Formats: sequence, structure tokens, C-alpha cells
Amino acid sequence: MTTALITGAAGAIGQAIAAALGATGMRLALADTDVAALAPPANERTTIHRLDVTDEASCAAVVAAVDGLSLLVNAAGIMVRRTALETDVATFQHVLDVNLTGAYRMAKAAHPALAANGGAIVSISSTHAFLAAKNSLAYGVSKAGLSHLTRLLALEWAADGIRVNAVAPTVVPSAMTADVLADPGYVDRKMAAIPLGAPIAAAHVAAAVAYLASPAAASTTGQILVLDGGESLA
Repeated sequence: MTTALITGAAGAIGQAIAAALGATGMRLALADTDVAALAPPANERTTIHRLDVTDEASCAAVVAAVDGLSLLVNAAGIMVRRTALETDVATFQHVLDVNLTGAYRMAKAAHPALAANGGAIVSISSTHAFLAAKNSLAYGVSKAGLSHLTRLLALEWAADGIRVNAVAPTVVPSAMTADVLADPGYVDRKMAAIPLGAPIAAAHVAAAVAYLASPAAASTTGQILVLDGGESLA
């Protein structure tokens, strides 16, 4: 049976991914810095882990605690809404440490198990990776790096039987986006820029992750699956 380790599992996207993967029969290892925010295990196929993706030892310990790991989902991430001049170097480095280096730490720690089990990695990137947006300097750079990390790991680890892909949604209703989605002006502008005229639901992201993790995507690696309602077409 496939075991999926989901980082950032307490967030809206992480919870949706857990629900989608659990529905397919996967065992789940739910990991987050805030374990109190994680839903209690529904059954013996779910385990809970405290994880700090900025700490290499924490990453290694959580991976070691997961039996039969065959899927890593990098959903841990933070957003700081500041311009380039407002962003201090420490903040810039911290966002990259969580969103980009954290995903690399987890991927590297999980490599032996994934190689042994014919596994896969799916990371949560963003349309900020390729569409420049004001007030999101560190976040945009981190997601651009994560998307390219996906391609590089896919290339290097294909010989090990590991597929590496990412999902890049536009705005998803969550605690991270609650501030901007509470602004009617932002919502009007954002929806006008999305041809389909609606935010991307967390369940849509979860469905994309489930597909990329499934046998149906056995020949797919190094890809960034964009979920933006057509926003990037303009």
C-alpha cells in the first residue's frame, strides 16, 4: 500500500490533499509545525508528525518514522506580502528557507525510500513562479526556485525511478490568502484576470496532486501543472 507524507498538512491545501489521497486508499503521514491543528487520525492508516522543514534533522527524523514511503507532497509554505524595498534580507531568506530549501531538504531525506519504493514527489508551487506580482517578492522567487528544483530533480532522479512534478495554482482560499480575498477590490481585479472567473479550490489542487501521484501519470515527470483558470493566457 502506498504511503504518502504530506508536509504543511494543517493548511487548507494540505488538508484537501490528505482527503483526496486518503480516499484512494493511501496510508497518510501528516506533518506540520503545528500538530495541534492537524485533524486526529481517522484510522490506523494515518499518523501525525511534528515537522520543521527548516531543520534538516527534523526532516530526516520524520522521513525515518514513515514506513513504506512512496509519495512525498511538499505543501509546506509561507507568504510574506512585501515589496522588494520593504523586504529585509532575513525575511527573504526565511521565506526561501521554508518554501524552497525546505522542499529540497525533504526531497533529499526521502530519496532513499522513494528510490526503493518506486516513488514520486509532488510539490505545491504557484503561478507567482512565472507571473510577476507586486508585494510578493520573496514568495515569488521561492516558488520560481521550487518549480525549477522540480525539473532538476526530475532529470537527476529519473534513473532512480522517482518522478518529480509540481502543481502551480493561482489564488486558493485559505488562511494564507484570507487577507487579500477579504478585499473586494483585489477580488474584482483578480477575477477579471482569470478567464474562468473563479478562485482555484483546494480540492482542485488536491485532485491534481492525486493524478500526478497515480499510475495514470507514470510517464509524467519534470512538469508543472498550472491551475489558474486561464490567467496565464493573457
